[in-house]
Amino acid sequence: MAAKDPVTLLESEAKIGHIIDHQICTPTSSNASSTTFATSKASSASSLSAIKEKSLPLLITYPLPAEKLDEKKFRLLRHVVFTVYRRLFTLVIMANIIGLVFIDYRHRDFTSYIKVISSAASGNLFVAVAMRQDYIINILCEVFAATPKSTPLRIRRILTKVFEFGGVHSSAAICSTAWFVRLAINLTMNFENGTLRDIPTLALAYVLLLLFTAIVVFAHPKLRQKTHNTFERIHRFAGWTCSVVFWTLIVLTSKALSEAPGAEHSAAYILIRLPSFWLLSLNTIHGFVPWLRLRKLEATPEPLSSHALRLHLKANIADFYTIRISDSPLSEWHSFACFVDAIPRNGSTNSVVISRAGDWTSKTIANPKPFYWTRGLPTRGVLYMSLIFKSVVLVTTGSGIGPCLNLLAMDPSTRPSVRVFWSAPNPLATFGQEIIDNVYAADPNAVIWDTKQFGRPDMPAVTWQLLKESGAEAVFVISNPKVTGLVVYAMESRGVAAYGPIFDS
Repeated sequence: MAAKDPVTLLESEAKIGHIIDHQICTPTSSNASSTTFATSKASSASSLSAIKEKSLPLLITYPLPAEKLDEKKFRLLRHVVFTVYRRLFTLVIMANIIGLVFIDYRHRDFTSYIKVISSAASGNLFVAVAMRQDYIINILCEVFAATPKSTPLRIRRILTKVFEFGGVHSSAAICSTAWFVRLAINLTMNFENGTLRDIPTLALAYVLLLLFTAIVVFAHPKLRQKTHNTFERIHRFAGWTCSVVFWTLIVLTSKALSEAPGAEHSAAYILIRLPSFWLLSLNTIHGFVPWLRLRKLEATPEPLSSHALRLHLKANIADFYTIRISDSPLSEWHSFACFVDAIPRNGSTNSVVISRAGDWTSKTIANPKPFYWTRGLPTRGVLYMSLIFKSVVLVTTGSGIGPCLNLLAMDPSTRPSVRVFWSAPNPLATFGQEIIDNVYAADPNAVIWDTKQFGRPDMPAVTWQLLKESGAEAVFVISNPKVTGLVVYAMESRGVAAYGPIFDS
């Protein structure tokens, strides 16, 4: 079909398509000026004799309006530069800068300064680690998701941004590294003037600083995306090494402080009174706890196509949870939204859908294993926050339909009313009849767009159409970062509440 602007395609009248019991419609004409809407509807019959013809016009009756009339630079600052993630990031940075000014003003002597600096570094490290703990993530989500639907929409829109808590994690980690820079500089200065003559303490401070710097550098979004496996290994093994080095450092620092001129207490006395000692103890526990829940899950693979695989797991996990699975626990972990199996396979209770997106997913689809490892607690996903809205538009692409099945499978009386827009190549052939049926059971008028037949749709335009048709309160997008950012910005810049996973959620 000749290339044509997606909006023009949307505005074209659709030709009559054939519906064969939940099948995806195919166009009756290849004319570029007219196309059929890539969708299907549930048929009451269950055999080929139930073939019906039905006109499925696709007319954009609600054209995507211009962005709100605020200054463009301000709009970009609000929705692109100063996202909630970055606002939280900035808040933590500013708090630490204020703390640094206060500490430099109040503490002059070597002993007190070292204690306060190490405590500030440990405090930030504790916050960074705590914000990645499964139980803390789940508590935050449970508290915010308990917001009644009767709460004013403005408040619910703000509370839903809870999943951008990663801004606190990353900024606290950077601040911890910055405090270690300050600690290393101070130790070096005191080494040069003769106040501190402990070479091991100084050397360990620089080793620790080097490790933290490596963790922070490889966590940068672009580097993290390009070298994900390297990022994950450095985060894990450098983090463990940091814990060992840090323990050694605070013990040696306590010893050095006890031997400093004018010291009145022993190293043990100083150690147990250092906030760093207790904060590091909590961090060490946090490091061990997820691995205490290392489990092997039986998996029954169900090949959906050459591009997608459904793993049926014996996991006993409730709705709206994400699990990390791996076939090599010390190497790499991958997160997938887990949904309850409507039709158990080999005693399974839950499923995940895996689509081809990289080396690991390609390997798993080609050669699935009979078991996979999981660790820690399952964590709440972004879609869990959709429960505080009365109605939503669900936008997804490809295997993003997997997480959405949690919402779609709920009792209609307990979940928000939902409209679905799912764009994927050959949805029926790639993901199977069962998933198609699940989508239409929740939204009989769901929009399923076959990109192989019709090319890529104008995602914001179709989303806006469904939003205006349904009068929904919010839009949730489950897709790759590019599409998620495109649709979320298009909606937010027009005053609509829109949410989607961010790189660090």
